[in-house]
Amino acid sequence: MMRYLVVGLTVLLLAACSGGTFHLSKKEYQQQVKTLGVLPLLVDTASSVQHPQREAVFRLLQQHSAGKEEKLVELLRASKAYFDIRPVSGNPALLYRQLISDSQLAGETGTLYRSYQFKAAGAASLARDAVVDALLVVVLNGLDKVEKRWDRTLVDYLETSYNSIQVTAFVIMPDGQLVWEYPGRGSEKFLDLQYPDFDEAYYNKTDEVRVKFITVPGLDRTLGEQSSGVFSSEEYPKPYRDLFKSLAAALKPGLIPGF
Repeated sequence: MMRYLVVGLTVLLLAACSGGTFHLSKKEYQQQVKTLGVLPLLVDTASSVQHPQREAVFRLLQQHSAGKEEKLVELLRASKAYFDIRPVSGNPALLYRQLISDSQLAGETGTLYRSYQFKAAGAASLARDAVVDALLVVVLNGLDKVEKRWDRTLVDYLETSYNSIQVTAFVIMPDGQLVWEYPGRGSEKFLDLQYPDFDEAYYNKTDEVRVKFITVPGLDRTLGEQSSGVFSSEEYPKPYRDLFKSLAAALKPGLIPGF
């Protein structure tokens, strides 16, 4: 049993260290991206959110994400992987329209993700105003994706399509060229919007497990769940802490494998 646990932890650590895909060699990336601009977190309000209180879900994401990029900037500066990290200020909704031209679904059933295209003129304007070499763009978006979810005893599972909030991130040049993406031709789950109600099935003596939406207050509590000891002694919401730690680790050009 312990052997399986060690193997599982090793796989998880390897996956955590290999997040993100660079589209330039280490030398090219380091030469071209010395100063990185970090945009506020963007929310794709046109993406697939099936929650009965859809607009409330988007408002929650916008409210909880507001200003969080400041902590991402701090974490990236602490990594000392760039000459400078600079925040790019602006209204997230307006920045989305200025920078993103289109999106489309890509991948297959189990690896489905939302791919984004960028406006070169918008990228050039933002990079010029912030005096940066490239822009880090993080997008939260809704997606229906097939997953296997286990019950709390880890005995039973239900594999079906679940609606969730996914995250994708990109580093783009002023001409709109994509030089890095996270997690790399895919997306990573940021927030569950649904859950399989195994308890209901158990107490009703049925094999039919219904998929239900998490309530808006429940989502609010999840997004605000606190974690301490990450940024000094300051408490910080766990969903954002976990995301930013992964992004900072993946954005170190010295960690590009194969160069």
